[in-house]
Amino acid sequence: MPTRDRITRSSRRAVVMLIVVVGSAGAFSALSGVLRPGALYVVAAISATTVPVAWYWKRTWRRWDSLAPFFVFYADVGIATVLFSFRSPWDALPGTVLLILVALFGVVFADERLLRAHIAFTVLVILVLAGLSIGAADPMLLLARTVCILGATATPFLVQLHIAYLRDQVSTSRRDALTGLLNRRGLDSAILQIQQARTADLTMGVALIHADIEDVDTRLGRATTKEAITELTAALREHAPGALIARLRDDEFVCVFLGGGARVAEDLDSLRDEVESLRLRSASTPLTCTTARAHLSDSATRMVVMGRLIASASLARYSDTLEGDERRPEYDHLVDLLAAGGPTIVFQPVVRVDDQRVVGYEALSRFPAGHGSPQTWFADAAAAGMQIPLELAAVQRAVLASHHLEPDAFLAINVSATTITASDLTRLLLPLATQRRVVVEITEHDLVRDYHQLTLALDDLRAAGLSISVDDVGAGHSGLRQLVEIKPDVIKLDASIVRGLDHDRLRRAAAKALTDFARDIGAECIYEGIETDAELHAARTLGATMVQGFLLGRPTAVPTAVTPDVGRTA
Repeated sequence: MPTRDRITRSSRRAVVMLIVVVGSAGAFSALSGVLRPGALYVVAAISATTVPVAWYWKRTWRRWDSLAPFFVFYADVGIATVLFSFRSPWDALPGTVLLILVALFGVVFADERLLRAHIAFTVLVILVLAGLSIGAADPMLLLARTVCILGATATPFLVQLHIAYLRDQVSTSRRDALTGLLNRRGLDSAILQIQQARTADLTMGVALIHADIEDVDTRLGRATTKEAITELTAALREHAPGALIARLRDDEFVCVFLGGGARVAEDLDSLRDEVESLRLRSASTPLTCTTARAHLSDSATRMVVMGRLIASASLARYSDTLEGDERRPEYDHLVDLLAAGGPTIVFQPVVRVDDQRVVGYEALSRFPAGHGSPQTWFADAAAAGMQIPLELAAVQRAVLASHHLEPDAFLAINVSATTITASDLTRLLLPLATQRRVVVEITEHDLVRDYHQLTLALDDLRAAGLSISVDDVGAGHSGLRQLVEIKPDVIKLDASIVRGLDHDRLRRAAAKALTDFARDIGAECIYEGIETDAELHAARTLGATMVQGFLLGRPTAVPTAVTPDVGRTA
């Protein structure tokens, strides 16, 4: 459950509990026989009103910031009436603690003036009851009780100070220390808090500004670098007054605009012109500004759209570099491959253990010889800033090549967490998902740096009917945290665990633990890398849902629909 919803539910329960406590205290007082003659019915009636008030709170909690004065007035009158209904003011004095509980409610929902007025009323009630108790108890005991209760009235102000401290800490953690701009966490929070009416023309735009700070630091030193960053920050605030401005990294800034499509496009163009013509006084610093914008629809959250736009603007900067004078020849093979449409796609069958039938295929990328394995190609692409274009090209090729697969077979497509958060996979895969089950496999070699952003993107994919799988569990970055955060529909055990499963008790124990975990969370479990009959039999014994490997079928461009012979056992 999101943090905001959890806090909201907790606060609602706390206030309902407060109302129940006040009502119960009044009811117990009415039944105790300590009330003045005739006060029983008054106190009983006041206690009974807490039931509809609690019900009304649950129904109208969203408006209680404005209703807080009425609730505080109701509580003060009700509690004071009960307290002054006691025969003995000495017995009633401890009950003033209920007024302090109401003050804690006021800290959250009331303004400062109302809170101070309530505390003043509470102190007055305490002093009046203490004065009426003179002669009814030992003077020192009366003084001690009165001082303790009066001291407790400071609690709401102490809570306010603590809340202010926490807010300051949160604000500090969401700001860049040098510039005072938002950092990525602060930007995400600010986007969520913006109250923007949903209109047909609501557009988000981002401008990604990159400064060659490393070069300045090398040539002129740290002090000059700080001056350059400070000067650039001031310029961005001046030229993008209506934008959310954040410092994502040492050398990278972003400005986020929300509004009508035409206005956002105009703001982006204007800011790009200003940045590219900007000459910093403190140091000669090359500046680049790339932009991207998208219409905000109901199908994706602002956080997801912003992540995709930032990635798109970043890719545009890399593309400009690769196509310009700074293009590095060691990446020519990547550029040529993308120009040709991307890698070749082959399909490896996935077999269901129960009935030994092919139920799906995994799409795998194959590359021209001479530049290493597929992992090497993707690593080179990441270094060159072309990881996302290369993966999307592979996805498009897989979608196009899948038309000859059996219509009831699912298709598993490998995508990194970076590409999932930065691209609109839903648009690419939704047409295919209407024809067959599509499983998005999160590759293991890409470290997930922002699980919150990834979770939002995965929610969009699930809403479109796609399944989510964690690939190669047990290798790379596919650890337990990734399983817990992603909550996959499918878990794929890496071949490094599966191979030798039949005779290695450590691998067998690891496979059993992961299989049991998958079953407990309702996920399917695929064992990949099955190469022998003995491994197949061990996978079946341990409870694998599906299996995959050279024993069952090698990757081919046009897989056969014939079911592999997996009926043999060890």
